Amino acid sequence: MNASQLQNRYRIFVIGISVAFFVLLCRFFYLQIYQRARYFQESERNRIQKIVLQPTRGIMYDRNGVVLVDNRPSYSVYAIPFETKKADSVFELTATILSMDVGEVKDKIRRYRRSQFAPVKLKRQIDFTTLSEIEENRLSLPGIIYDIEPRRAYSSGVRAPHLFGYLGEITDNELEVAKDSGYRLGDIIGKKGLEKVYEDVLQGLRGFRYVEVDAFGREVRTLKDKPEMLPLPGKNLHLSIDAELQKFLEARMDTLQGGAVVVDCRNGEVLALVSKPDYEPEIFTKPITQDVWNGLINDPRKPLYDRMVQSLYPPGSTFKLVVASAALESGLITKEWSSYCNGFLTFGRRTFECWKTVGHKDVDLTQAIAQSCNVYFYKLGPKLGIDTWSEYAKKFRFGERTGIDLINENAGLVPTQKYLDETYGAGKWSQGLMLNLAVGQGDLLVTPLQLVSLAMIMANKGVYHQIHLVRYIEDPIDGAQQQLRVDSTMIQGISDTTFNIVRNGMYEVVQGVHGTAKICRFRDIHVAGKTGTAQNPHGDPHAWFIGFAPYEKPEIAFCVLVENGGSGSGNAAPIARGIIDHYFHKSKRKLAYEF
Repeated sequence: MNASQLQNRYRIFVIGISVAFFVLLCRFFYLQIYQRARYFQESERNRIQKIVLQPTRGIMYDRNGVVLVDNRPSYSVYAIPFETKKADSVFELTATILSMDVGEVKDKIRRYRRSQFAPVKLKRQIDFTTLSEIEENRLSLPGIIYDIEPRRAYSSGVRAPHLFGYLGEITDNELEVAKDSGYRLGDIIGKKGLEKVYEDVLQGLRGFRYVEVDAFGREVRTLKDKPEMLPLPGKNLHLSIDAELQKFLEARMDTLQGGAVVVDCRNGEVLALVSKPDYEPEIFTKPITQDVWNGLINDPRKPLYDRMVQSLYPPGSTFKLVVASAALESGLITKEWSSYCNGFLTFGRRTFECWKTVGHKDVDLTQAIAQSCNVYFYKLGPKLGIDTWSEYAKKFRFGERTGIDLINENAGLVPTQKYLDETYGAGKWSQGLMLNLAVGQGDLLVTPLQLVSLAMIMANKGVYHQIHLVRYIEDPIDGAQQQLRVDSTMIQGISDTTFNIVRNGMYEVVQGVHGTAKICRFRDIHVAGKTGTAQNPHGDPHAWFIGFAPYEKPEIAFCVLVENGGSGSGNAAPIARGIIDHYFHKSKRKLAYEF
């Protein structure tokens, strides 16, 4: 090889080295200067983690300051996708510690990942043993962290699961609706009851802080130069519920199906609200197993169903109060109008029986209410007609929701002429339907809440206060109280005279010689009420009793329902007696009036 060839090779080598150095220099320039901000940010993400600080969920108190729903700390495990994605050993060890499948761990990270550095919840409410194993294997679990999460606790002895509701992980559909509220997959949210209705109030605001971590994901120090925001605790709910009265009713009805509700008829506050059967509220304080869930939804007694708010029933003879008011206001009868009851009424080719087979003989309106004479009201049905009957049913707020602060309330059904024409065909239904409607049977369907509303309206001579559970909302930081507005209305088209006549009939139901609820008599308290026995095509009749006390200056209104309980006087009224006795005697309250 001559000198010229060597020189050419050397020149090519120098040019190659120069080009390579130039390319490397350009790459360095691109990475270190042009893309500096981007890669610095990536580096900071590796070094710095944003820790979300969960707020404390608001507490629920009863009207006397008794804690009904509180919080207990529990631990949840999270994975940071960026730090775990390249380490199969991390997945395997994590799955072993959490008693999960490796595929399940990976699937959760894949489905719930929002970014490479946002933690993904793997499991809620781990026990202390699991927490200890995570700590022991900290160096082998980069990207696996845990955090405190509140868990609901019920220490007062009040169950009330339909009232309180429960918490659960947010679903994709819920997240879509609440996407602007800062929720993330894996977050806990109210699912039912007050937990759901007042979610925005109870949840509080999340905080955050920044920490520096090492290559193993271990926290090295808190970065004081980064902004930090402390979480704001959720606000507390002060309920109108009386814990002792609630517990009494829950125990009294524990073996029954049905429910009871007691309201302060002076302001619409719910003092007790029970739906039976129910379930232990603690069931939903931890991740529920499929077996437990299947047991609840397949239980033929339907414990998840809130009978007081969602279920519909024929009201039976309790609805005679509405029919009596309609007949009086329409001028069809006076309180002296009487009718003879021989135990049945023949209408066309059908026979409609009274509950008392030997009949009530001559009865006026007051006696007909007191003795719950069916024949008397059978005769009023055709006189009223469907239009007047439905008009007055709606005046008393049937066919509409009470607006209680719970979810899935049913509006009930008040049949009108249009409804009957659409259901049975125009001109194909007979006036015989009016006999059933006059005694609270037929197509008429109501909720127990609507019947306690009727009792409240009768107690107040037409004044209705919206039924509600929350008295006020309290800020736990400064103690400020937010009073909730309660709407009150006057029932239009019903005179004081009519209310006085019907109320007197209710008084005789309990205090009269032939009243159907004499069991509710007390020496020191005058009680007014109305029994009801509603025929049920699926079994024994439902037992009702509604009323208020004291008669002279009402404080409480109540409604008791016993599904398939038979007569209202035999099964519902005794429970109402217990309510009255507990409220006025067991709690040692001083009566606000003198006899």
